[in-house]
Amino acid sequence: MKKTFTILCLLFLTVALRGYSQISTFPYVQTGDIPTGWSVIQSTPLWSLAPAAINPAGVANDAAIVCNFFSYASGPSGLVLSPAFNFTSLTSPVVNFYSACRSYSTENDSLQFLISTDNGVTFGNVPTAFRRSYNSTPSLATGPSQITAFTPTSVNDWRHETIDLSAYAGLNNIVFAFRGVCDYGNNLWIDNFIVTNKDGYCQTNVSSAGSYSCGDAVVVFNTVGLRPLSKTENQNDNPGGGMLSVTRHDNQAPPSLASPVVQTNLTATNPGNSIITPNVIYQDYWYTVSYTGNDRFGYANYDLKIDVSNFSDISTLYIMKRADMTASWVCQNTTFAGNYLIASGLTTFSDFVIGGDSSSQPLPVELSSFTSALNGRNVTLNWTTASESNNAGFDLERRDANGLTAGDWTKIGNVAGNGTAAGANSYSFTDRNIETGKYNYRLKQIDFNGNFEYFSLNNEVVIGTPERFSLSQNYPNPFNPSTNINYDLPFDSKVSIKIFDMSGREVASVVNEFKTAGFYTVNFNASALSSGVYFYIINADNFTATKKMILVK
Repeated sequence: MKKTFTILCLLFLTVALRGYSQISTFPYVQTGDIPTGWSVIQSTPLWSLAPAAINPAGVANDAAIVCNFFSYASGPSGLVLSPAFNFTSLTSPVVNFYSACRSYSTENDSLQFLISTDNGVTFGNVPTAFRRSYNSTPSLATGPSQITAFTPTSVNDWRHETIDLSAYAGLNNIVFAFRGVCDYGNNLWIDNFIVTNKDGYCQTNVSSAGSYSCGDAVVVFNTVGLRPLSKTENQNDNPGGGMLSVTRHDNQAPPSLASPVVQTNLTATNPGNSIITPNVIYQDYWYTVSYTGNDRFGYANYDLKIDVSNFSDISTLYIMKRADMTASWVCQNTTFAGNYLIASGLTTFSDFVIGGDSSSQPLPVELSSFTSALNGRNVTLNWTTASESNNAGFDLERRDANGLTAGDWTKIGNVAGNGTAAGANSYSFTDRNIETGKYNYRLKQIDFNGNFEYFSLNNEVVIGTPERFSLSQNYPNPFNPSTNINYDLPFDSKVSIKIFDMSGREVASVVNEFKTAGFYTVNFNASALSSGVYFYIINADNFTATKKMILVK
């Protein structure tokens, strides 16, 4: 006979609260301590707040959200609703959270993660539906069944979950919902709900032991997580592993809410076989790793390998691990082989980063500011360094804001550095004649040895639509054999741009199609024409303009 599970904190408000302003600052972190803007819709009080014995970071008596499947007969369900989010500044959002659950016996309690794009009026599944139950693959249960009310007592009770929200980039009025459905099993816990932007994302189905790569990171599964069966359980959910997700965060120092940021290291050794506490975190090597295969049948055992071929001295480097940004980084015993740092024998999945000693592997440049200024379709980037060491210069890179991989970045220029300088230095670069759209920018700082690191512009640059029709003078002019022609459309129009010689004969057509409103640049190659003076004429809606160009061969 079950005993009633006692809730140690007050219930959520049982009405949906939509009076809070939208969340537009990221990363967003909700640990369960003070869930401002969160609410529940339920007739049976399944969802509440209560302290977990141990949270995902190993902290005792930490508040979390709990769904009390233990105390209620099969049937009732309830929703936990997030506040509304504004994703207009995000190019590739992702949500991470932890879950911990067990069943009483084999009851099929379940959890869904739902999303609304209309401020909570209607909800539906994310593109890859998130539905977990005791009998699902993987199981909602993260450990074997027990007949007492379940509360997490170890970090191994928690599973790290990742949900890709790229389909909702640029939208607002986004609301999330956790839906619990009771089958009279045992308690479900959720903690450390984090929404952030990602720079790269790999998702791979792990069906057997082996290596799974994502850019500079390789996850080597020694086992996929299947424990020997007990006499009371059937092998019906996870014989082949689960889904591995690796999120890459580029060009940014990992945010931290922990104190200290790096835990004092007394035991973990580095490739130089010494024990130190890192005083620098290398921002281009931050990953969030999760795996659905850690469930009631067992947890995987794996090694993490990170390519460090860009480092000149690896002796003092560590792979460091934390539950998420609420926890301190912890040094792992770290070895080195074949250009890879290696942390071995891991079982839980979370955040990873490379840390080191600034005296042996200094950051070549300390950036104090990086901003943008917009003038029409020209973007001026300004940045200042507080100090520089061996700095050869900066590559300027741009990508469309919808780009999701590093391959989408395009080099647009280079600015020479100041070598080694203790004082502040200011730099500027203007990216000219950008077409209408949303863009990301970053600096690739390169030292004289070829090592590099990235710095990202925090804001997205938006090139809007022009106020009036315009045709600009071609450039270069005179030219041989190619030149560029800029034109502006304040609204969608059929556009024609044709080239004529001095006699008025049409010699080329460079644009003849329908265009949406925006700024445009078209390239004209005159290699088939002879030297001379030519005219180009634009016709768009009721707008007509003529300019002269000179071809000199």
